[in-house]
Amino acid sequence: MKKITVIVRNLPLNTRRNAEALRMSVGLTLREDKVTVIFMDDGVYTAAPAKPELVNSAPPKKEFEVLSMLKCPMLADKTSIEKRGVKSILANVAAAEREELVKTITESDIVIPF
Repeated sequence: MKKITVIVRNLPLNTRRNAEALRMSVGLTLREDKVTVIFMDDGVYTAAPAKPELVNSAPPKKEFEVLSMLKCPMLADKTSIEKRGVKSILANVAAAEREELVKTITESDIVIPF
């Protein structure tokens, strides 16, 4: 079993990259690897409550639910949250200190940045 970390760093509404990162994360669980998703920089907006359907974008609700059901840790960088003034994050995403994120990344066998 490998430890795989997917890092989401882009704004969610001007690209499909974040949705693809979440879909790929779900797919990576099929091999029974340990998958962790980290939201940092502008990627923390993906972990915040939003209504992407207002701009004709599909919400990644299903992917968040599946990753949560599969007990895949989803972590949002506290520094990025504070810097961007994000007031709340989704219930299945935990806010984490930068040191914890660095530890998660360095202990990973595979890191996939998006």
